[in-house]
Amino acid sequence: MGCICKTQANQQTIKTKLVIVGLEQSGKTAIFEYIKRGNFFETQPTEGYNVDFNNKDYLIFDLAGRTPNLWQHYYQNADGIIFVIDSSKKENLQQVKEQLMKLNQDIELLNIGVLIMFTKSDLQLIDCEAFLEECEVLKNTEQEKVWQSCSSKTGEGINEGIQKLMLLIKKWNIRRQKI
Repeated sequence: MGCICKTQANQQTIKTKLVIVGLEQSGKTAIFEYIKRGNFFETQPTEGYNVDFNNKDYLIFDLAGRTPNLWQHYYQNADGIIFVIDSSKKENLQQVKEQLMKLNQDIELLNIGVLIMFTKSDLQLIDCEAFLEECEVLKNTEQEKVWQSCSSKTGEGINEGIQKLMLLIKKWNIRRQKI
């Protein structure tokens, strides 16, 4: 999978390629639609993936949660990954932990910014910071990650999370230029 650098219709350069991943029904498509539209949009489960070419700043791949074995194929040319966790589902935490550890392995040698986005902050049943510490996701790695709690219904936290990710990507781009 290659990064599409220009759209055919308007020949505008895509600045940043983002990949949104996470377990089924974690809120990936709701975040994708919020980034596109700026407001909440009722979504259906993703079959395959959604792609947004119209946004001038991002090329966004929203990947289906039931196909985690395919996610790694989209990481290669990505600038950033948004890993979405439903903070209202404690019962999924072990599976989330396994996918986060796999993500760490898949991107170990890639200079990719990672945003861990905890959705449904209004229904939050888990302590996000404690969960990340338990998973040791934020330490013992060269790969920097940031996290943010959010609600795709109200938009709270989404823009802040994207801004954190963009700062991380900018840092990685500066490092790439020095190599």
